[in-house]
Amino acid sequence: MKQADQALFSEITLRESRLVATELKTASWPPVIAASQHRQDAMAELIASSASPGIACQSGCWYCCYYKVEARAEEVLQIADYVSKKFNAHRLQRLKDEAASNAATLRGRSDQDQLKANLKCPLLEEGRCSVYQVRPARCRTFHATDVSGCKQSWQEPDNLTISNTLIPALYLAGEAHIKGFRQAMADTGYDTTVYELNSALHTALADSTARRRFDKHKRAFVGEG
Repeated sequence: MKQADQALFSEITLRESRLVATELKTASWPPVIAASQHRQDAMAELIASSASPGIACQSGCWYCCYYKVEARAEEVLQIADYVSKKFNAHRLQRLKDEAASNAATLRGRSDQDQLKANLKCPLLEEGRCSVYQVRPARCRTFHATDVSGCKQSWQEPDNLTISNTLIPALYLAGEAHIKGFRQAMADTGYDTTVYELNSALHTALADSTARRRFDKHKRAFVGEG
């Protein structure tokens, strides 16, 4: 990483860490994560507005929704709260079944084999993210300038040598934002384990004690991560 990039990374990390630490003193984690996501999106929009070439991603483009997604406990619990309120019984059961099926497929595989699995995200509906407002931070950092690479990765899941076309400044800023938020959560005592989305989401929807464990600063999803 270049010196200028390192300085920017450190600046964003420190700023977000301080903001989240301050917010957690007077608010519970749900509104704090929502505020942090708003800041990340605003920062991404600002960077993308001056990027050349621009972002090729658009509504209905779903190739990256077949990649493995990792998420932190608070993100999984936020999604679980969202779908429990927004989805009807049929949609919620479909989500549970698909998440369970994906989790079973990935269980026991190495990290590299999981990257090759090419599984549809259970939150993808009719080519669109059904929880876009509360999507994980990793999904927020992924913006391609050329969709052909994303399509090729989907068509050739075993080929891990395909170059991505991410916007470096946008990706760097997103990673710094994630690190800052995670640091503040860790300093406050929250579980900051990174979990596989399918398995953790299925557990969150089936076991209400995961939320209680997280609120008590314990590991949210026992035996996972």
